[in-house]
Amino acid sequence: MHVLSLAVASAMVLGLAQASPLVSRATCPTIDDALRMDCGTVASTQSSCLAAGCCYAPTSDGSPWCYQTTPVNSARPTPPSQSTVSSWVSSQYTYSVSALLNNLTPSGTQTGCVVAAQSKTNPNYWFHWARDSALTMDVVGRLYSQAVANKDAAGQAKYSKLMFDWIAFEQTWQSETNLVVSMTGNPDDNVGDAKANVDGTAFTGPWGRPQNDGPGLRIRTLVRFAGDYATATSNTTFAKSLSPMIAKNLNYIIRNYNNACTSGTPCIDLWEERSDKHWYTQISQRRGLVEGAYYMNTWGGNPTLASSATSTVSALEPMIESHWNATVGYIKEMQNTGDRNSPDAAIMLGAIQSVDSDLYMSPATDKVLATVFRYALGFKGKFKVNQDRQANAPAVGRYLEDVYNGADGNGAGPWLLATAGMAEFYYQAAIQFWQQGGAVVTSINKPIFDYFGTSATVGSTITGADLTKLVNNMAGEGDAYLDTLSHFMGSTQDMTEQFNPVTGARQGAPHLTWSYAAMITAKWKRDSCYAVLSNTPTPPTTTTSASTTTSSAGGSTTSTSSTTTSATPTATPSVCAVADSSRADCGYVGITQSICASRNCCWAPSSTSGTPWCFFSNPTSTTCAVADASRTDCGYVGITQSICASRNCCWSPTTDGTPWCFHALNL
Repeated sequence: MHVLSLAVASAMVLGLAQASPLVSRATCPTIDDALRMDCGTVASTQSSCLAAGCCYAPTSDGSPWCYQTTPVNSARPTPPSQSTVSSWVSSQYTYSVSALLNNLTPSGTQTGCVVAAQSKTNPNYWFHWARDSALTMDVVGRLYSQAVANKDAAGQAKYSKLMFDWIAFEQTWQSETNLVVSMTGNPDDNVGDAKANVDGTAFTGPWGRPQNDGPGLRIRTLVRFAGDYATATSNTTFAKSLSPMIAKNLNYIIRNYNNACTSGTPCIDLWEERSDKHWYTQISQRRGLVEGAYYMNTWGGNPTLASSATSTVSALEPMIESHWNATVGYIKEMQNTGDRNSPDAAIMLGAIQSVDSDLYMSPATDKVLATVFRYALGFKGKFKVNQDRQANAPAVGRYLEDVYNGADGNGAGPWLLATAGMAEFYYQAAIQFWQQGGAVVTSINKPIFDYFGTSATVGSTITGADLTKLVNNMAGEGDAYLDTLSHFMGSTQDMTEQFNPVTGARQGAPHLTWSYAAMITAKWKRDSCYAVLSNTPTPPTTTTSASTTTSSAGGSTTSTSSTTTSATPTATPSVCAVADSSRADCGYVGITQSICASRNCCWAPSSTSGTPWCFFSNPTSTTCAVADASRTDCGYVGITQSICASRNCCWSPTTDGTPWCFHALNL
């Protein structure tokens, strides 16, 4: 009888697709799809595969059809020295910031343009992409916030000007009539195009359009910066001036969140290859709706639009959650495209880019965690560069079926931004588990917790020494991915699009802006992670779990549901005159003003080291004794008590349609 290793057993628990019964050689063992080590190329035939002494069995999940007789080493990599990683990250970060800024308004472009890369041929990335620019300028906005914190007047002036220039470029572009408008007939739908020419005019060449992730990411960046700028300057005029721009993008999402933007035709994915309903697009839209609703209630003066955005969140979430496929055990980026079924980097990227204070579909969410774990595991045997370093974290690509190589090299290779993203993903998961004081074990995430050396039963909560072990090992996993990135970067700091899958040499677009942005945000999340893990975690709230077992022809399935409750409602602070030494932290290292405000906490930067910028006010200054008719909504339709509590708001169910989650009253 074949004895399964822990990793293989874990993969099977996750519901990963098993190898086809068709095995062409009697000597070929049955190896789980996720653990196959590639032994050929995309074009390998059965005869050529067998002639090479390899096994052949077709799959439908992107794993190799032609594979070696031994599985990949699926053991957790030994974390590298923190000091070694810190040294490399610090140096690479400095270079990455400089290189990213170099791609803003390069020579020959309109002021405010963000080129995807300074490459005009093979590949031609000499364009301003909606998605890439929003992600890039969010980094610039956060550099501005750091300059404020450091009382760096020159930095504040530099980064705020770059933000103003980008906003002006976007406003010019969004006044153009482009091909999306021609497709839909709505003049306001021009915000759904993928990219613009570097002079700010509409790109009219053939391309995948509409692309609906841009508006949500754009709103996120605008609202973050607006809040930080208003706080730093004590002036809300600029924040209020963004109302038309944010409203236009917000209304676009509300109209098109169902992906029916061209007479029912779904939109294009972030990789600009497939028309379908996309998880990444939907999670980006949701983040834009949440931020947009906050903005309209705070500065935009449009509570009606805020309410519409909040209602759309409730309609969008079931669509996002429908991407989970229990049969294969992971979230499918696309629901209807048959030739791309493997786990996609888009899930990992969407989770780290759209994480918010309500932690919806965050990296610590069991289904997201299981998907990203399966995604990375598949790449351990995918590229020769990974096969040669099986004891290390893999360099990861976009998805297993990928063939795009950036116009050179030996086929599709690992992407730098995705490998950096994997590090950020695990840092974020560690932060969340530590801050919430525990990790609830479900049938979905248990194999991942086992992988990290923390064995617990389904329905229990990992706390104490086991929690410490879990989060430290997750942080170490993040370091392992940055160590892999460092290995292939070598002594050269230029970040391209990909590494060659055979040699590890750089290939694809040189100086890819998104690669630098991903490196920068990974560094920030790493800093936050180790700062957070140095503090004592908050005790977990009371969690009750229930397991239900159902039987079918395929066997028994156990599902676990958890309900989290807090003992008493938490009042919204309103009086922020709290001395530095008396501040109680209401956030985490790196929290932004907009997220702090969404928790209804106070915000005031401090020059005193270790003093929280986001903090609770005097708890006696407010009360939750609010009449139904006087309640002001602090959530959205379907918000849970635990999320309401995380926003520091009051909770009291009613039957008359008034908000269950609401702001407290000042005393």
